[in-house]
Amino acid sequence: MTTLQPLQEGYHKTEDGKWEIIANHELPGVTPEMIDWWWDHIDTTERYKLWHPTDHVSFEWVVSPATNGHVGAVQRIEEFLNGIPATPLPLEIRWEDANEAKAEYDHVLLATVVGEPRGDLMHEYQATPFGARMRSHFHLAAEAPEEIVNALYEHNKQEMHNFTTFLPDLYRSQVRG
Repeated sequence: MTTLQPLQEGYHKTEDGKWEIIANHELPGVTPEMIDWWWDHIDTTERYKLWHPTDHVSFEWVVSPATNGHVGAVQRIEEFLNGIPATPLPLEIRWEDANEAKAEYDHVLLATVVGEPRGDLMHEYQATPFGARMRSHFHLAAEAPEEIVNALYEHNKQEMHNFTTFLPDLYRSQVRG
């Protein structure tokens, strides 16, 4: 009998039938502090679209982290996933207590996603000599179509890569003014 190794990249169905997606990212020039700042300062649709100009449609805080802190913040977004489906997905993302996460890296964003596809996510990341290394985890319901699962994987790879194109300059202009 062989022991299954944990998935390190890609997506598959777990023993309980749910989808697991893991994507690894190398982010040269982006620090964990920049990413930490980003989560609390997306703030506008215009800024949200910087992260993925073709898939991101709208952004608004339902519960701002400025109001009650990071845990419990809720954002309402509309986005495509790698260009699908035909109309953007309306989602609400609620940030959870990262102390509950089973993370390997030093910095963690843990969240629950309400909408279709329903699920949870964790972005964990740490400093490296070149910037940051990130691993994104998603868990979706078993009934999520594989087309959506694959599209989410590709979308995540694209948006995290996009951090390298705008986040260092944005962070410096906003934090160090």
